[in-house]
Amino acid sequence: MKTPSVASLCFTLLIVLFQLNCAPLPPEVQGRQVLEEAAEAMGGLQELEAIATITRKGTRTRNSLGQGHVTTDRLLMGSPGPFTQMIDFDGPREVNLTGPREAIQLADWNKGGYRDVFGSALRPLEATQLQRYRIEWDRDIAKFLVHALRIESSIKGISEAAVDGTPHHIVSLQFIDAVYYDVYVDDTTHLISKLKFTEDRNPYGDLAKERTFSDYRDVGDVKLPFSEITKEMDEVTEIKEWAEVTINGDLPEDRFVIPEGLRERAQSLAHSDRLPVRPAELAKGVYFGEGVGMNNMWVEFEDFILVAEGPNNEVQSLEVIRQIRETVGDKPIRYLVTTHHHSDHTGGIRTYAAEGATIITHSNNEEVIREILTLPHTLKPDRLFESQIEPQIETVTDRRTITDGTRTVELIHVPNPHANGFLAIYLPKERLIFESDLFQIQSDTFQIIPEQSGPARVPPEAIDFYNAVTKARLKVNRIVPGHGRVLEWKELVDAVNRTR
Repeated sequence: MKTPSVASLCFTLLIVLFQLNCAPLPPEVQGRQVLEEAAEAMGGLQELEAIATITRKGTRTRNSLGQGHVTTDRLLMGSPGPFTQMIDFDGPREVNLTGPREAIQLADWNKGGYRDVFGSALRPLEATQLQRYRIEWDRDIAKFLVHALRIESSIKGISEAAVDGTPHHIVSLQFIDAVYYDVYVDDTTHLISKLKFTEDRNPYGDLAKERTFSDYRDVGDVKLPFSEITKEMDEVTEIKEWAEVTINGDLPEDRFVIPEGLRERAQSLAHSDRLPVRPAELAKGVYFGEGVGMNNMWVEFEDFILVAEGPNNEVQSLEVIRQIRETVGDKPIRYLVTTHHHSDHTGGIRTYAAEGATIITHSNNEEVIREILTLPHTLKPDRLFESQIEPQIETVTDRRTITDGTRTVELIHVPNPHANGFLAIYLPKERLIFESDLFQIQSDTFQIIPEQSGPARVPPEAIDFYNAVTKARLKVNRIVPGHGRVLEWKELVDAVNRTR
């Protein structure tokens, strides 16, 4: 027999007192009552609190926001594939196994984490990635009501609405992560059918999100959904369909081990407020900034600096700016050139705009880049939002030359299937060309490279890049990539010849 908690007894007494006085219950009390009914419908608050581990097996479809091949498509559409999720809430820690070969991603709040990058590298997780896991552990439907009914959360009110013709109560609350949620509870089943909220998401700022739950089934002593669908900015970004869910079972400890060669790096990144960027001088006044999977380049002119690519997030951009000051001094950053519109390559451009830099992009990308630079960031204000600087954008259609008479940089449009508004950054005197996502080989600076069998092949966009460079008769000795290590041009030539 379950023993009611002191908080539950006090809440029950409060309801009785209001009923005796024939006064309507305050909205926050009504909201708590609805959430407690939802907890009972899932098996009881104590049973939910007792969930220490959960393993889910099924399929997942991921549609990547901001990664579409063309700028008019927000999403890069994925296909359903095998997916296993194992969470230890007490750790807290989580392992995900994706696809037929079970590509691994591990997040351990205390030790850090890592992920398998397309089978070509094992890369440590950054602090921002680990923090997202922490938020999702608390937000997990198996634990959401446990936290929502704690004193750290505050219930703000209640309303009613129909969802697909079914009456619902909507409880508004501020959760333990300080985010405001609308919790949709089915009036018939008393189960949660939807969470709606707005959270900070780089590079989009205040991002509207919702997660729907259905197909509830008994799992031990509790009832959990076997279907979850996530929407971001009104686009379906993830679908999880579980075939099997188990709770409080033993987890395979070997899956929760960070490879020995990666442990120190994973631990150092886990809760750092900085993201390492290692500069290497490629030519006089030209630097390659190698980050944890995301790179850029900066070029010194007589009176200003040009930066190629502003990837990832503000943390990395601030570190790059710090490295720029250490390597070439305090000249103003006049230009930030972004190769294409994908969110991982534009996540740091707002920081450069806050420095007063003009953002240069292909004309196809102008609308997307303007959106990134002007969307509100009220939940987690960044440098640009706080500065109130009006961002400056310039576009390139086919080709543009930037020169001060001593240094020349050429921006060249490279049509390819990866992104429809792509710019390569070419330095003719230095015979260097910067590109992102067209051709890359992983670096071992921040990650482990597992043994690979057979020669690497190149994707169609790498062949398009090769063709564009040779057609324009550019003289290139080295390729500076947005991911991976600096490459010799011959490496691309050899790879293209093997593919042909």
